[in-house]
Amino acid sequence: MELSAMPWLFAVLGGAVLLGLVLVYGMVKSKRATRLQRKSAEEGARELYHKDESKS
Repeated sequence: MELSAMPWLFAVLGGAVLLGLVLVYGMVKSKRATRLQRKSAEEGARELYHKDESKS
């Protein structure tokens, strides 16, 4: 392998590793909705459904 190709090899491999780390970090930081958030979303959906139903 030519010596001039080494920086590109490190750049490509480093970019792939960095992208993988960012994806793993995002998956770890994202979390499922809490019980309170799920309950609030369900109540909001019910309100909208009933509001729309009363217009008809």
